[in-house]
Amino acid sequence: MTDGSTTPEQTGADATHSLPSDWQPELRTLRYFLCVAEEKNMTRASERLRIAQPALSRQIARLEADLGLKVFNRTARGMDITEAGEILQRRAYAIMAQLAQAHHDVTAHVDVPRGVVVVGMPPTPGEFIVPPLLERIKSDYPEIELRFVEGFSRELETKLQRGEIGVAVMHEAPVGEDIVSSPLLVEHLYVVGPCGALNKASYPLSEALSLPLIMPSRPNFLRILVDKHADMINADLNIVQRADGVWHLKALVRHGHGFTILTYGGVLSEIQNGSLEARPITDPQIEWTLCIATKSDQRSKKAVQVVEAVTKEIVDNLVSRGVWR
Repeated sequence: MTDGSTTPEQTGADATHSLPSDWQPELRTLRYFLCVAEEKNMTRASERLRIAQPALSRQIARLEADLGLKVFNRTARGMDITEAGEILQRRAYAIMAQLAQAHHDVTAHVDVPRGVVVVGMPPTPGEFIVPPLLERIKSDYPEIELRFVEGFSRELETKLQRGEIGVAVMHEAPVGEDIVSSPLLVEHLYVVGPCGALNKASYPLSEALSLPLIMPSRPNFLRILVDKHADMINADLNIVQRADGVWHLKALVRHGHGFTILTYGGVLSEIQNGSLEARPITDPQIEWTLCIATKSDQRSKKAVQVVEAVTKEIVDNLVSRGVWR
């Protein structure tokens, strides 16, 4: 017989279900949690936060008590985050990003552009846009704080929709009432190989697809684009290796494991330093539009407008100089 009370043995899922739906931890507690998760060590986290280790331990213990489950496993090596802790970590990062965006929204209506703008970019072209963008903003708009998030177009689309980033440079920006985008550059796809491995000035798509290719897996946007054009000419990709990280992909090509298909901007550094070469794909030529996008409710913010305008100037300058094709 039971009186409906919770016994000390009730933990895990049962305890979680008993949590109130309006659980509202202090932001300080979430900040402490994220620091411990990043440092994986209570001593280093307490030093970074400049609080006593016992006080930090109490905060984490209280958080776990409120949740009714562990977010860390204590080991001889330090603090190993649990699966539940990883879920909380992702949500906490999103909360912190939204708070930064909220601060930006509040401050962006003044005459002088100011506030935080979180900018999302792929690894390339971010490599060529991020440094001059930061230099220009720090010089001309010192009251704007830029924060950068790296990710592929699909990841950036999700973060943009969630409000985790304010501006995104991405290929084929999503179409919708809540997203506003404008083109930066129409890129074309190239066959990429080690230096000396490509003996033609250009390659028909059918021939490019027959090369031993190293390609990302679906649903990568680039892979979907290449698959779409392969279907149009009734051809199959000769994929010998899959690699979902752009740096891993280029490293494999550089070491002679095969070829790949990328934009010219995607291998600009390697072409400049002579470690890779690229030839345009023809018959048909494959176009891929690089865009800058933001949510429609952010477009009126002065800081966002400034970041968009400076980004366009940087890309236009790279194109006019013939650096970017």
